[in-house]
Amino acid sequence: MMDALQFIPHEKPMVFINHLIEANETSAIAELIITSDLMFCEQQGLPTWTSIELMAQTVSAYAGHRAKETGGKPKIGFLLGTRKLTFPIPFFELGETVKIHVEQNYVHEGLGQFSCQIEYQTYVFNAMINVFEPNDEME
Repeated sequence: MMDALQFIPHEKPMVFINHLIEANETSAIAELIITSDLMFCEQQGLPTWTSIELMAQTVSAYAGHRAKETGGKPKIGFLLGTRKLTFPIPFFELGETVKIHVEQNYVHEGLGQFSCQIEYQTYVFNAMINVFEPNDEME
């Protein structure tokens, strides 16, 4: 288990993953422990509409891990969107742990698509997200 901050170009309070549990050539698993100091957290917990950001930050950690393996550093990327993301419950409860899985479907010239899954208690949230990571010449 690794501190996720070393792999993502984010700073608190805009950090929504605590640990990168594992990463390989095509996928990654991260986790978030729900605490009251998270941005957007309410008395009932963290709204599940933040799920897309949890998924996007796990993709970012995946990309940052891959970059570090080759001597690079985490880069800024952009979430382009998703389709058909539904929320079976309104909140992730305080003190609970959320596990986020991402798997690369394709990446071509900075555009990528990832299959994402969040496991929380007995619930599973699924989505495909589209991302873009500009190359160094575009920055």
